[in-house]
Parts: sequence; C-alpha cells; structure tokens
Amino acid sequence: MHQALTKTIEELKSKSRLETDPYEAKIKVNESLSRAAFYYEKLRNVLEYQDEHLFLKNAIKRILKRRTALKEPGLAKKLLHELVWAQYFKNDTLPTRFEEEIDQIIRKYSFIKDHIKSRQPQGKISETILGLLSCEIEEFLSPAKEKIEYAKFVEEILEKNIKIDEKEIPRKTLKIQIQISTYRLLFKADNDQMTYVLLKNYLKFWPEINKEEAKYLSGSYDAIFKEMENEIARGANSEIFKYIKRNIPPLMVLWDIILKSGGSRPEQLESPKIVRDKATLVISSRNKQIRKRVVRSIVRGVFFILLTKIILALILELPYEARYLGQVNYTALVTNITLPPLLMIISGLFIKLPKLDNTKTIINILEDIIVKGELPTRKLLTLKTEKGKTYFLFNLIYILLSLAIISLVVWGLLALKFNVISIILFFLFISFVSFLTFRIRNTARELEVKTTEDSLISGVLSFVLLPFVVIGKYLSDRWSQYNVTLFFWDFIIEAPFKSIIGVFEAWLSFTREKREEFE
Repeated sequence: MHQALTKTIEELKSKSRLETDPYEAKIKVNESLSRAAFYYEKLRNVLEYQDEHLFLKNAIKRILKRRTALKEPGLAKKLLHELVWAQYFKNDTLPTRFEEEIDQIIRKYSFIKDHIKSRQPQGKISETILGLLSCEIEEFLSPAKEKIEYAKFVEEILEKNIKIDEKEIPRKTLKIQIQISTYRLLFKADNDQMTYVLLKNYLKFWPEINKEEAKYLSGSYDAIFKEMENEIARGANSEIFKYIKRNIPPLMVLWDIILKSGGSRPEQLESPKIVRDKATLVISSRNKQIRKRVVRSIVRGVFFILLTKIILALILELPYEARYLGQVNYTALVTNITLPPLLMIISGLFIKLPKLDNTKTIINILEDIIVKGELPTRKLLTLKTEKGKTYFLFNLIYILLSLAIISLVVWGLLALKFNVISIILFFLFISFVSFLTFRIRNTARELEVKTTEDSLISGVLSFVLLPFVVIGKYLSDRWSQYNVTLFFWDFIIEAPFKSIIGVFEAWLSFTREKREEFE
C-alpha cells in the first residue's frame, strides 16, 4: 500500500481531536435557551444557503463580524458561548481555557490587521482577515490532521498524471493549482479556506507566527494576498481543475473507506476483495447521502427563496407599488413568490444519480490507486485547447438565443403588467434558483466518472435556464457582500436575540446561586 495512505490511517487511529481533562472547567449553557438559539441558527443557515460543511466556519465568521462591529469586549468567551448555544458543540464539553487560547489567536490577527500597509479598501482587508481568523479558530476547535495527510497523498497521485511542460506552466504554479483543485473538489473548500491553506504554504511559520514575522506579513500584504487571489481565480475553471474534477470521484470514495477503516489495520486495504466490498458499501452509502442532500438542498432552497422574497417584497416591492403606482399588482407578487420555488422543485425531479456501471469503473480505478499509487486514466499533457470555427459559431448562436430568451421573458412580464421592481426581483430569484439547481445537480454527480446523458426534457430545460445560471452565479458571488436581508437578520434580529439569551442565562445563573445559598 502507498506510504501516504498508511500515514493517513495512522492519523485517524490517533484521533486527532482536541483532548480535554474530564475534571477541568467546561463551558455550560442553559439547555432551554440553547434550543431557542439552535432553531434560530437552523433558520439563519437557510437564509444564507451555504453548504453544510461550512456552517461552523461561517457561524464563527458571522459572530465575530457582528460582535466586532458592535465593539463588544470578551470576543472569545462570547463566541464560544454562542457556538455552544447553537449546538455546534455539545454542552459542557468545551474547556473554559479555550477562551484564552482563542483570545490569543484573535489578538494575533488584530496585530497583523493594525500593521497592514496596503492600497486595498479597508473593507476588503477586514473581510479577508476575518475569513482567515474564522478558519484558524475552526481548525483549533475542530482539528483534522488526517485531511492534510490525505490531501498530500491525493496531490501526489494527481501530479503523476499531469505532465505539462514547464513552458506552459511553472512547476510551482502547477503544484499550487493541483492543491487548490484538490481542496475545492475533495473537501468543498470555499475561498476563505483556500486562502488559509495557501497562506500556510506561502508562510511556513504560520500559524506559530511571532511579532517580527507578523510585521513582515503586514508589510508584504498586497504582494502575498494578490498572488494567492490570482491563483484561486486562475484555478476556478482551468483545464487542470476540469481534469481533476473528472478524476476525483475514486479518491473521494477512498477517503470514505479510510475514514471507516481508521481503527483497522492498513494491511486490510491490500486485499482486492476487501477493497471491492468496502468500495461498494461506501458508494452505496454516499449515493444515499447524496440523495438526502439533494432533497435537503431543494427544501432549504425553497425556504431560502420564500423567506428572502417575502422580506424584499415588504421592504421594496409593496412600498414602491403603494407609493408610486397607487396599487399593488398581486399577479406579479404571487408569481414572484410561487414560481421560483416551484421551478426549483420541478428541476429537482430531473436530477439523477450515476448508474451502476459508474460504480464498477470507480472500483477498478481504486485498485490501481491503492496498489500502484497512480490513476489509470489518460494523463493531462497540455493546457492548450483547440477551438475551431464551429465552436465560435455555436457560441455566437448561444449568445443570440440567450438574448432572445431573456427578451421573451421581459416581454411576457410586461404583458402581465409587471413594474420595474417586480421584473428585477423576478430575474433575481429565477437566476438564483437556476444557479442553486445547477449546484445541486453537480452535487448529485460528484461521484460520476462516466458522463450521464441528459434526457430530452432535461436538456431543453438546462438550455433555457443556462442564461439565468450565468446571471445567478454572478449575483451569488456578490450576494453576501450586498445582501440587505442578511444584514437585517444579523444586526436587527440576531444581535438583540442573542443579547436577550445572554441576559436570561445570566439571570438564571444568578438565581441558581442565590438558591444554593439557602440549601
């Protein structure tokens, strides 16, 4: 078996999680109040519509952002209490000493931010630093060394299959692109997490950084972060990324096998029969999980659209129509509220999982990976792609048809007496639904190594919605920056809600102490 595989299994056997003393003081919260915070958190996660593995990191980021904006003291203590309230960690399990350790991490980033010399807007710098801080706190609270070891193994396997001339791409850049694609596809890392991974590569002394090294980082901020930003942008849709995406499914399955074999002997994976049996079970289990994730994503998407649309209707659409038009167009209002969720549900019915022969292909590839430490697929030898006249002709036809579809939709909306605000909201939500459905479809096909042909209806629906997918992706990339709805929830609803919980918890603690004085 490949040496890196053995090392990864050993990391899993060592259970690289936080070790705590059962007798040390723990963070304890009121269970009843915690339930209220837990249900609020579930609702809040629906509003942002993020992947589930990002919940913890994004919750940390959101809490820090809100409390920093409100200039509240004792960030670490309040952060940990909120995370326990929301049940990201079990009650009475996190040691109180974590408060000081996380405070040290926060002070480190504050020092770096205060000394940064940059031409970038202060808002962008703050967002970047906050993202890195959230990743490091998540890593501290939920360490996973085995992920790092397995990523190294995957990167080594992929590098063997990508033999591109250094005239096309320098070796260092190639390694970075392989790493970016691996984390993005294997662990579904977002930009914050990718930046954090790259930062630890660029600065070997991170995260154990001293003041002198922090000053160096602050002084070289623009150069370092611009390079990382360019690398992440370059890898988003590169030929390297597309190649790895086609070849990552067997490595995903192997990761699951290793997770389930963490307490077993590594030698078990040297048996072809055991590998086939384990792979079959893992793929079956993954497909069941994917099916549940697809359904859950559609349900969350429907709630996301409904909640956001209703809030925007109350803030923008109804006041605009009442003041400037003198009447409310209920046809437009009902259409905007019901059509996007309905479209998402209908689109979800056409999402299919890979077929049985896909499982057989994955198992065959897995055996080569475990025994030989390499992929048996065609190697990537060049980044050059040939695009003939036919491609440019089809591209022109596609652009014209997309404009025709959008024009036809606008004409139909005008015929239904939609006003400007209603039309903008219609395009906004139809585009979001199209993009979210596209993402859900990709989730369903994450184990696909053999391309599944779409049905005629599915193909036509995909083509009609493609212009909206493009718009939706563009809007989604900027949604978190300008999402008035999220600002409303975070500062108008969440801030007082969490303050009330804090006050109630303090009062209950006080009354308990008073009661104990008489016992």
